[in-house]
Amino acid sequence: MFTEGGRGRLKEGDRDSSVWWRMVSGIRSGVGVEEANLFEDNIHRVVCEGRNTYFWLDNWVGGAPLRVQFPRFFDLVIDKGAIVREMSERGWAVDGGAWVWRRRLLTWEEELVVECAGLLAYFVLQENTIDRWRWILEPIKGYSARGTYQYLTSPNSPVEQGLSDMVWLKNAPIKVSMFVWRLLRNKLPTKDKLVRRMVLPQADTACVGGCSCMESAVHLVLRCDIFGSLWHLIYQWVGISFISPASVADHCHQFGQLAGLPRFTHSYLQLIWHISVWVIWKE
Repeated sequence: MFTEGGRGRLKEGDRDSSVWWRMVSGIRSGVGVEEANLFEDNIHRVVCEGRNTYFWLDNWVGGAPLRVQFPRFFDLVIDKGAIVREMSERGWAVDGGAWVWRRRLLTWEEELVVECAGLLAYFVLQENTIDRWRWILEPIKGYSARGTYQYLTSPNSPVEQGLSDMVWLKNAPIKVSMFVWRLLRNKLPTKDKLVRRMVLPQADTACVGGCSCMESAVHLVLRCDIFGSLWHLIYQWVGISFISPASVADHCHQFGQLAGLPRFTHSYLQLIWHISVWVIWKE
């Protein structure tokens, strides 16, 4: 029940599994996790024999799973569950037998085969040594709950130390402040994140506003022709001239502490900013 294919893999939580087990298995793909892809982004498969590592699905070469590095190939490949050893024995050179597709490749797709084969050209399998997992955050000591907690709570986001005081406003509902905290840490489930977590297909990245641009947090809040235009109305209402910065964090900081306006107005401006981004997100 807890492994699939005998390779130490967590079995997917299907409809026959309990709700608890489906939640546990969903952690692997980042579903419901504040830190998207926590495990997938921080584990690496150390390949030796190559008998217990998935060629397309595991992160073992190039810094990311090959299905992520070459999504077009993964769509076209027949054997998506191939093992590294099997692919090596078939031959993963440009003209090797490892490459079996559902249809004939286009010219530009054949160029990607050259790129992928070049990535594997100098990779040599080792005999009599079992493949193993490596926790990237602690490659020597390995995984620990303490190390993971420190990673999740470390100030590694673009949110400045002084900016945190502008997040938790006494006049803003806690759910709004929590939303702003996630926004400034770029942890919202926008389409760019959902595609990365394989919740949405690769082609479904267009902004929900209909502007045909890729949907991201900074695009929705500041750059979208539909939602971003709200700020121009707010600038007119407040009576200010404001050049929008490139990042959401800078926008929050500069709008909330506009130079030239009395200091007592800053708390009102910060509240206006909270309300505005909340309305954009809810819409």
